[in-house]
Amino acid sequence: MRLFEMFKDHRYVIYWLVHLILFMLGAYFLRSSDITYQSIGASLMAAGIAGAVIFIYIMYSQNLSDKLEIISRFGITNIFEARAARIKSIYDEKLNTARNNIDILGFGLSALREDYLNDFVTWKTRAKVRILLIDPEFPTSEFSLSGLRDREEGDQAGEIEREVRQFIEDTRDIVDDDFQIRLYRCLPSVNIFRVDDDLFWGPYLMREQSRNTPTMLVRGGGLLFEKLQSHFEVIWEDSNLSRSV
Repeated sequence: MRLFEMFKDHRYVIYWLVHLILFMLGAYFLRSSDITYQSIGASLMAAGIAGAVIFIYIMYSQNLSDKLEIISRFGITNIFEARAARIKSIYDEKLNTARNNIDILGFGLSALREDYLNDFVTWKTRAKVRILLIDPEFPTSEFSLSGLRDREEGDQAGEIEREVRQFIEDTRDIVDDDFQIRLYRCLPSVNIFRVDDDLFWGPYLMREQSRNTPTMLVRGGGLLFEKLQSHFEVIWEDSNLSRSV
């Protein structure tokens, strides 16, 4: 009965769905003969199982207020069904008060460019802006990860590459020490949009546009924020994982 009552709350339903999707996606990758995809699959399945175990532990050991408090310790403050235009007003709220850092990791970030291109100059007067786009030439121009993602999303071949190149072209005149772009050369795992102590993140799913996938908002000081920000920093700083434009 306790489990049934908890699932009347849509927040718990979304939490379970996200971790179920991670587990199923991991199982899909695990079937590949490529050891890289097998490793990704194992990691995703572990993340899905870990999330479920944490939830079950919380459910059976604490009352409702304590459960929410424990979840809060991980830094989760909100969960959304999608990102980009669907939660633009929330992005705007965070961006309008940005004072120190704006860090973004994605594929071609076309929605970001379309929505905020005219605001980029204002951003960099108030915060240090760092943007990671996927390298459309990695590992090769002919067989790139961006091309693979085009197929996964059901888009035309070369769509993400065009978005990356357009982003670079449109921001060429404003790139400096306060507005930097690098191209990452590693397997994409999550989308990140950090504004100071708030960080939006979400997975990449098969046959789903990135902008339409579930997104979590976590706060600085929580475990998830620290892990995700560390993920961004490692990619940004390691010349083997990213390169300058």
